[in-house]
Amino acid sequence: MKNQKKGWCKNIEILISNRAQNNIENITEFTLKISPNYANKVINKIYSTIDSIKNTPYIGRYVPELNDKHYRERICENYRIIYLISEKLNTIFIRYIISGKQNSDLFFEVHKKELFNFLNRMFI
Repeated sequence: MKNQKKGWCKNIEILISNRAQNNIENITEFTLKISPNYANKVINKIYSTIDSIKNTPYIGRYVPELNDKHYRERICENYRIIYLISEKLNTIFIRYIISGKQNSDLFFEVHKKELFNFLNRMFI
């Protein structure tokens, strides 16, 4: 595991991409069909998990479908929160929140170019 700088996480910023925000809205719409209480529970857990990433960003596992160690993920309920850590920018970028039930190989194949273009902009 990468050595974290002491105090690095204290003032870290979390940015949620438009796509991840859309993912949250879609999850809300889907779970509301099941139950408003369930929807509230799931969305609160997702935001709580995102907030916990701020305190322990390196606890998330590497995304197995990507052959890149910059992207990590945390599991929350049936969802995968995909994020990138930039110590240089003191920021965690939440990129996607996807269902664990969807075809992840297909998802990452479709979005691989976007993920790596974003990564290149962050580190080059």
